[in-house]
Amino acid sequence: MASAKQSNFASRRVHLHAYARLQTIVTAIQRGRFPNKPELARVIERNQRTVQRDLEQLRSTWQAPLEFDRARNGFYFTDPKWKLPDLKLTEGELIYFFTAERILRRLSATSEVQMTRQALRKLATLLPDEIVIDTSALEQSITFAPEPILDAAPETLRALATAATNRETLHIRYYTASRDEHNERDVDVLLLHNHLGEWYAVCRDHKSGQIKDFHAGRISAFSHTRRKFALPDDWNPKEYLERGFGMFRGGQDVTVTIEFDAYQARYARERTFHPTQTQTPLQGGGLRITFETTENALEQVARWLLQYGEHAEAKAPQRLRAMMKERLTNTGKLYE
Repeated sequence: MASAKQSNFASRRVHLHAYARLQTIVTAIQRGRFPNKPELARVIERNQRTVQRDLEQLRSTWQAPLEFDRARNGFYFTDPKWKLPDLKLTEGELIYFFTAERILRRLSATSEVQMTRQALRKLATLLPDEIVIDTSALEQSITFAPEPILDAAPETLRALATAATNRETLHIRYYTASRDEHNERDVDVLLLHNHLGEWYAVCRDHKSGQIKDFHAGRISAFSHTRRKFALPDDWNPKEYLERGFGMFRGGQDVTVTIEFDAYQARYARERTFHPTQTQTPLQGGGLRITFETTENALEQVARWLLQYGEHAEAKAPQRLRAMMKERLTNTGKLYE
């Protein structure tokens, strides 16, 4: 007869197998569009019988406040803020996840690798809220055009993830590239964030008292302090990540306006460069995009904009225009 421990383990594995699918269904319902069974079946790429079983499990196992609106012919939650409870990975599973993510970034685009990336993407849904990963990076093949990323050891990522979920202060040794110096500090890890394949720890720095982004690859050593911390009252991960541009942020809010010519607009209109972006078609086939960012992020906006050369113009703010003029003038002097 199986022990209680074995039974709990088997039950947990069953949940792990179906959790990603349930999460997809919950997300579809939370959008407020009242999806019905046929629509949910298309979303999860299963038949309606599977959808029915999943809906029953949401009600019975997870006590989801799920109801069916006959007038709108679809499902909804009576509590719009309800979400599927977290199934947290163990510390051992965390390090396996980070190791797999690290290895997959170095492999080719064989069908087996692509299937593994898709499986890892589903596993990413099991990560706690304190870990945000760019899941699109898990599906990209970079063998023929390796990205110049700064790597981070899986052990470091596990320590940061554990500190974030357990709200424990870490002592780290960090290399600050802008000042070319190593320093030690205590940090409260609020969030572990993956941006374009690179890992960043968003922390409250005890030395400055500010919230800063630390590249995980520049952490050369760490130790556990066993001290707990409380989240800042105004901490909102989504709002924090939306401010700035890429991993650059800070300073006053500014509005950026970029105009692409007709050639580059063909590609630009297919992409979202910033979460707050809006698009406006221009006469002649051009495209204007506008987004909100911060003063300290304009440096990164300028670097990003340089890749488009004469096909894109910074219209606002004036400080960004001055940056672009200076950089393009200095670059032109290299070829005189």
